[in-house]
Amino acid sequence: MSRSVLISGASRGLGLATARELAARGYRVFAGVRASGALPADTGAGEVLLDVTSQSSVDEAVQHVLREAGGIDVLINNAGLHAFGALEAAGEARFRELLEVNLLGAWRLTRAVLPDMRARGSGHVLMVSSLSGLVGLPADGQYAASKFALEGMSESLALEVQRFGVRVTLLDAGPYDTDMLRRDDSALHQLSSGRHGAAYEPLHRALLGQKRSGEPPRNAAGIIASVVDDPPDRLRIPIGPVAEQVFASLEIDRGERARRVALQAASAGWWIRGEEPE
Repeated sequence: MSRSVLISGASRGLGLATARELAARGYRVFAGVRASGALPADTGAGEVLLDVTSQSSVDEAVQHVLREAGGIDVLINNAGLHAFGALEAAGEARFRELLEVNLLGAWRLTRAVLPDMRARGSGHVLMVSSLSGLVGLPADGQYAASKFALEGMSESLALEVQRFGVRVTLLDAGPYDTDMLRRDDSALHQLSSGRHGAAYEPLHRALLGQKRSGEPPRNAAGIIASVVDDPPDRLRIPIGPVAEQVFASLEIDRGERARRVALQAASAGWWIRGEEPE
């Protein structure tokens, strides 16, 4: 019987490429999209209406997959938004929207799926994060804030659910070619002409002048599918050559070892080890 996968944000870009790759590998893929008919017919996946900012939409989507597949083996939290621009010039509404989708959306969907995974004693939750969740850069503060928060939430989640047989993996993606970045161009123009924007206009102009490109989404999708095929013991996985270079520079493995040392002294260590309190 094919393992079931639910992926959010699957109508385009990395989400669509990952849905296609997993379907080609024999998984039963449920591709979450916000509008009916948004999933290309040749994807090989089943379309599921899913808006991660709506609890009712999340609940309906999860219940649909449970009815159809009998369980959810893998959840991929891929839905995300991006925003360029200096923090002083940023608008609060857009900032809140990023947090709503990138952080709370992943939390809502994960929370809805976990009861089934816990009951079956197995499951794999993958969080599509970014190097922006590890390193903050100029004009990337809104997105970085959402991804840094996702990284911290996922670290805690991994320790909370491992005793139930549920694995959590952070996928830290480097740059890949997607229209998510290209859609930021008009927003950058608005920022530079809006409140406080003039002070940062040279920075915004430089960003607009850059040729933004990266790895094809299908390359990243292949790495993600391999993680689904053979889940690693590590919490964080670099996606793409740039991510691998950054991981080496940040000594991510060393950080993981330091994290384990800190956990040994944690008052909740018994929980993490799957034991009962003394």
